[in-house]
Amino acid sequence: MPLMTWLGLVLRNLRRRPVRTALTAAGVAVGVGLIVALLSITNGAKRTASQLIHVGRADFGLFQAGTADLTQSLLPESLAREIDHDPGVASTARIFLFSTRKLLVFGYVPGEFPAQRTVVLQGALATGNGAVLGDGAARRLHLHVGETLRLGKRSFRVAGVFHSGNAFVDNGAVLPLHVVQQLARRPHEVTTIAVTASLGARPKAVARRLERDFPNTVAVTEPGQAVKIDTSSRLIVTTGWIISLLALIVGGIAVTNTMAMSVFERVREIGILRAVGWRDRRIAALIVSEALAICLLALAAGLALGYAAAELFTTGGDNGTLIEPDFTAGVFAWGLAFALGVGVLGAVYPTLRAVRLSPIDALRRE
Repeated sequence: MPLMTWLGLVLRNLRRRPVRTALTAAGVAVGVGLIVALLSITNGAKRTASQLIHVGRADFGLFQAGTADLTQSLLPESLAREIDHDPGVASTARIFLFSTRKLLVFGYVPGEFPAQRTVVLQGALATGNGAVLGDGAARRLHLHVGETLRLGKRSFRVAGVFHSGNAFVDNGAVLPLHVVQQLARRPHEVTTIAVTASLGARPKAVARRLERDFPNTVAVTEPGQAVKIDTSSRLIVTTGWIISLLALIVGGIAVTNTMAMSVFERVREIGILRAVGWRDRRIAALIVSEALAICLLALAAGLALGYAAAELFTTGGDNGTLIEPDFTAGVFAWGLAFALGVGVLGAVYPTLRAVRLSPIDALRRE
């Protein structure tokens, strides 16, 4: 049968019950949307973790163990001096990451390497109570050198605009460490201690040694490790897979129900097709094609829904400053795989029922 004739037959069958077809497609679209949203947010969490542990182009970051979120880690500022004594450590930097609804604020010590590796595009580095904005944050907030940045009840003069090459940092602001500690009400504490390894030393080996020497700390050297340690990110990943599995089951049931009803209503039609010579595999291909057509219609709506849901989740609350969804080809491929999987799963029972129909029995039914 020519392709256009086959497609026409599939679409004609789906249009017989347009409301039922639309509701089934909507159910599958919700599942696709959930997968796209959750996987894109998971990718964003991994990218954020990568940028967080390499602030200032550090080899790795040392964090407090057992925190729900790496940004909630708290370490004594004095720990940096102890870490400096390790023979594998070239330099350390004390960093405090403070999250506001507007943007992320980084507390740097002016003489340490994250501040030294920051390229100032306009103005100068922050001194006193001045702030320096990343170029991404400056564009987003429409602020220029000399204007005022308000963070809660405090106001800071924008002393300059910088670019670090780390999108996580370039969408934030940098203030002197002691100022950020005052904002967070955490004097003499830091979120992380950034570490660069000595020439010839292996960062992972140094990281393991520091974890052993300083119990209840975690040295994070790669994004995947950060997501496993960060319970918030791990919860997002785990929840994503659980919801995806549930959505696959529910979507499969919805498609099974729709196609089973379709087969039941078309018993005589299927009997006629078998009587004129249609083989079992051709009948099966028709049922599967109809199920896949429903799921492909759902795919387009689901991708749009997932994109909107991920953007809403990350920009509608405090997470917006920490995580941005990362829509990779792999995310959309998972959405496609889910839609096709639901279609095949949902077509199994109706297909078996259709191919088992006897032409004589089918033609006898009213």
